[in-house]
Amino acid sequence: MTAVLTPTISPRQGTFFSHENFIQAVARSQPEGSVRVLKICDSNSRAHLFGLETNIPNYNRRGVSLAPFSLPAYPIDTDDSLACVPSLVAQLKSLRTVWLYWNVRFDHGDLANQLEACGLSRSEDTTHVLHLNNAYHDLFRGFSETTRNQVRQAVRKGVVVRRATNSLEVNTYYSIYRNVIAERPSWGTVYPESLFNELFKLDDAIILLLAEVKDVVIGGAWFIRDGNSLCYWQGAMDYQHKKCFPHYALMNAAIELACNEGLHSFNMGASLKMPSLEQFKSFWGTRKVPFWSFYWKNPFWSFVSQFRRRMRW
Repeated sequence: MTAVLTPTISPRQGTFFSHENFIQAVARSQPEGSVRVLKICDSNSRAHLFGLETNIPNYNRRGVSLAPFSLPAYPIDTDDSLACVPSLVAQLKSLRTVWLYWNVRFDHGDLANQLEACGLSRSEDTTHVLHLNNAYHDLFRGFSETTRNQVRQAVRKGVVVRRATNSLEVNTYYSIYRNVIAERPSWGTVYPESLFNELFKLDDAIILLLAEVKDVVIGGAWFIRDGNSLCYWQGAMDYQHKKCFPHYALMNAAIELACNEGLHSFNMGASLKMPSLEQFKSFWGTRKVPFWSFYWKNPFWSFVSQFRRRMRW
């Protein structure tokens, strides 16, 4: 499989999820009037970032997500000192803001320390990261024996991985995704088809890989080029073809793609405290590393909410 991506941006240019084109795409996929695109700028520098503002009824209130879907954010055009962070946070902690979420990538610990110093509540989880410090073939030898075997079996069973090229293929993937959800009532966040269609338009950074057998799509996975890291976002497969190991083929293709592009890491995401998922991700030679989530709840609106509840008593 061959795929060409645009040149790597500097890690100090923010994560992809802080950029306007991503936030605009997410906003277009949401119900009309429910969200707005938010741009926050530092008055003393060029530093800025984009986020998603959720409209909250009454008093022109808002909730702020940096970035949506628990994806990471990082200021754009900032210097190494991150001197802009207090100014950005101060603007976000306005009277209008009821709540604020800011997520931080695994290799942006300096930003996490700055946000904690600004008074945001901090929590820590882990994600599975494969550092791409060797050629693909060397990394392949570092996969578990089970993983190497499944990748080879996928090839023997005729699985071909390629990049989706049109919206009809997005629809094909979405049908598989919805079928998986229908069979699993406990599935977490369910994304609308409109979101997949909007993100697919950002083909400079968003990659939908499809696994096929005899030209029939049996699985797919979304990968997002996040600065110097390739991030696995979401995937689904037709479980009637589980023994063709499409998910192994897709992950392997994504890692090879990231290596060919000279990216620094492949972020497979958190395991959601699921032992089977954690084991699967560990099979690829990943390491569990921390990432951080920050939260601020406006004390004024918390007081108002508590007062109203007491009055109803």
